[in-house]
Amino acid sequence: MTQDTECRFDLLLALPRDKAFALVVDRPDLWWSTPFRDGSIAGSEAAIEPFAGGRCSETDENGRRVWGTVLSIEPPLYVRLAWQVTLHGEEIADPATASRVMFNFREAGPVTRLEIVHTEFLRHGEEGADYLGRMCEPGGWPRIMDNLEKAAQGDRLR
Repeated sequence: MTQDTECRFDLLLALPRDKAFALVVDRPDLWWSTPFRDGSIAGSEAAIEPFAGGRCSETDENGRRVWGTVLSIEPPLYVRLAWQVTLHGEEIADPATASRVMFNFREAGPVTRLEIVHTEFLRHGEEGADYLGRMCEPGGWPRIMDNLEKAAQGDRLR
């Protein structure tokens, strides 16, 4: 795939691979940034059910909303998700009509190289290209990556 059909980022997390995997899957509350248009970052709780078919959700004053479904998972190597949020910050009920996100965890000595690849924006229809652009901008995956780096540096994971 080319850059015009995917967002691809990687970063080094100051954690061994098993702990980096646990940060992403078990502690999304430490890095999550709501994609919902009426979402509240303050007081929201994020969760990922760590099995194929598991729901990725956030709960805030608006209730529980699903932002993804775990498509496949192999601890501590990868987790693949359906990204079930529209460009306009609304839920997508059917994971088959949502774009895909892959988190790959690679050992790099005492740290972990995390690769995030967001693809299949065509599943979002005519707005797919705009959505791709938004997720590559600073408020998309770069913001989530910053949150992940800060969380990895925190004492709660060591």
